[in-house]
Amino acid sequence: MASIETNNYLNALKSRKQKEITMATFSRTDLMKKQDGKCSRCKQDLKAGYYKFIKDPKSGSADIVCSDCLVHIPDRR
Repeated sequence: MASIETNNYLNALKSRKQKEITMATFSRTDLMKKQDGKCSRCKQDLKAGYYKFIKDPKSGSADIVCSDCLVHIPDRR
């Protein structure tokens, strides 16, 4: 359903005779490749399903953080 709406939108833009149409998209797989499959904070390998994508609303930058860095548990002494 969403692909039909996207195609209709692109067709409407193409009818305006614009040279090039660029869509702003952010691919999570590109971010994963950019970080080489490692956490942005501790640089350890990411385990499948145990990480989170975090996007900073002010700067617009995105990072992948492992579950260990996401939830900090203080040491018990």
